[in-house]
Amino acid sequence: MRAFEVKGCVNHSHSKVSRRQGRQTSRVRFFVIISLPIALAIALHFAQVFTGPLNIPQRYREYGARGFTTGAETYPRTATDSEGYTIKLTRPVQRVASQYWSIDEFLYSVARPESVVAVSQTAYERDFSNVFQWADMFRPAVAANPEVILKLDPDLLLISSFARADFSGLVRGAGIPVFRMHTSFTKLEEIRRAIVLTGYLTGRDSEAARVARAFDEAVVRARSRKPPGAAPPRILGFSGGYTYGSETLFDDIVRCFGGVNIAAEKGLRSYDPISAEQILRWNPDWIVSSAPRGQSEAVLKRLLSDPSIAPTAAARKGQIVVLENHIFLPMSPFTTLILEALGDALYS
Repeated sequence: MRAFEVKGCVNHSHSKVSRRQGRQTSRVRFFVIISLPIALAIALHFAQVFTGPLNIPQRYREYGARGFTTGAETYPRTATDSEGYTIKLTRPVQRVASQYWSIDEFLYSVARPESVVAVSQTAYERDFSNVFQWADMFRPAVAANPEVILKLDPDLLLISSFARADFSGLVRGAGIPVFRMHTSFTKLEEIRRAIVLTGYLTGRDSEAARVARAFDEAVVRARSRKPPGAAPPRILGFSGGYTYGSETLFDDIVRCFGGVNIAAEKGLRSYDPISAEQILRWNPDWIVSSAPRGQSEAVLKRLLSDPSIAPTAAARKGQIVVLENHIFLPMSPFTTLILEALGDALYS
């Protein structure tokens, strides 16, 4: 267990100075650490002049597990993240940073928008973001690398399952508390728990409780949409040549509506590629896909002209649902958007 403490309000200015003096030393170590990768990058650049492009695949992996623990509701508070690190919070945080798109949406749903000092680049992208209006208004920094976070000196940094260990390690080494949230949600209940966790970490418990209640109400409405005795809708999620099997949030959403996720039924797990032959053979009653903002009609026309989709029952019955990305993709409190939109499409 490694514990990091957010300094309390007593003698706060003095403690801030001490923290920053300590971080100056940490930043020196940080720049020494990154100098070797920079030298390597320069060497690789000149090597490519003679050998041609060097293709080094970037690997993505998850760190930590799904679980987390929290302590007492009174301060000081403690919380242990999905990677096993423990932080200690002696007061509600005043300045919080996010490194991942779904965490951006958790924070802006619960925290004061002006307290969010760093976000992912996606927060500014209107095709995907549900919080771009807050990002545009308050202009938080983009948490692209550890140096950005070190300069901001937030009270707390929230990172995702996929944040690189060297990123979090450098920030922790500078004395900034870091909490890794599990963000590969496969169940709606996991999102609800993350809402409450965000409130606990930021000291915004009542706001988180309000958001969690609204989320619960949306889930209850979704579960009640299917009329008694109606046949379960057979649904295929399809976007960019991929489908959504078991162990995905989409699968849990389909189950919430009393439907059958065909990809999961056929044994696919997680996000898997799907062939034209499979689509034709499975013949879904419903197809749910995504599109950039304002392009739903264009994407629908393209799907209807696809020879693997046009013969399906979904196409013949007019049961292809194209949702804009900011509705289809959220794994955050804004997942309520797909619950409402898909429920209307299936059962209105």
